[in-house]
Amino acid sequence: MGSEIGRESESSNLKKKLYIRVLENNLIGLRELGQKLRPIQRGTFKKRYGNVLGLLEVKVQVPTITALAQHYDPPMRCFTF
Repeated sequence: MGSEIGRESESSNLKKKLYIRVLENNLIGLRELGQKLRPIQRGTFKKRYGNVLGLLEVKVQVPTITALAQHYDPPMRCFTF
């Protein structure tokens, strides 16, 4: 009977699964605009906004983001494993 209580307390300590809804936008138009910038315009844009245009080329791995979100602790602002 004591082992049953231990099992119940262990299962109650488990985190609930977080469900995330992901919306993937079509970024083709933004990529095309970024490619049309002349070198001087691109340099000015980079000075103002940093490497934001580089983020358009990053391939987002939705399953990876979802898995990491399961372990994120907002009050502590860190991942807990």
